Amino acid sequence: MALDLFSQFASDENLENNGAWQDIGGDSKLLVARAGNRKYAKLLTKLVEKNKRVLDGNDDAADAKSDEIMVQVIAETLLLGWEGITYKGKELPYSIANAKLVLGMKEFRKVVAKLAEDQDAYKVQEEVAQGKA
Repeated sequence: MALDLFSQFASDENLENNGAWQDIGGDSKLLVARAGNRKYAKLLTKLVEKNKRVLDGNDDAADAKSDEIMVQVIAETLLLGWEGITYKGKELPYSIANAKLVLGMKEFRKVVAKLAEDQDAYKVQEEVAQGKA
């Protein structure tokens, strides 16, 4: 059987840029844009160039700056919303500032980054792919 490249690889640019809702357990879900979208690439490039001297240091300051940049880039371009999220037992409304707060936890940052890399979340919906929409 032949491989249909459209059904296998076609992605929805709207979902890539504006996010796809992804369940993360319980009643919680995140609105995550695809890694590498234009806003992501542009902001990452800008911040890396701006902080090149520190990043080239290859020391603890460089590592800290790198983490700071990734938190900012993910908060502003990938993690675009959430529902059902609490922090230290209290409901946490979505905002970029709150996103930066929780993305400071590297394990959560890894979860968001993995979701942003999930090709299947950004595929053209099957109904559209089959010409039904």
